[in-house]
Amino acid sequence: MEKYNKVLKLLEERSWDEMKGWLHEDFMYIKETALSDRQEHIAKLKSQFTTKSAINEPELLYENEDMMAFKHLVVQKNGKKHRITQIQLYKDGKVWREISNAVDAMQ
Repeated sequence: MEKYNKVLKLLEERSWDEMKGWLHEDFMYIKETALSDRQEHIAKLKSQFTTKSAINEPELLYENEDMMAFKHLVVQKNGKKHRITQIQLYKDGKVWREISNAVDAMQ
């Protein structure tokens, strides 16, 4: 649960500099049809976490030395809820690739 706890801590504390150090220099984030590098991803997180109110009900799905998968609910300020599933692949002890999927949780 080391990776999972680290993610929760970074997001809760909004430690963007620490986050940058935790992401591999070749980091890529994949979401639907978008692809972003380390700097773009951190900028997006900063933006999202000023417009979304909370990460709720986080749950570790799987973790080993090479990957981690977890899910959580994101509640926007307008009340809209999304269930997010995220998978991280690790290289050299850092997050190398990350993919996520958001599903409307209001249904």
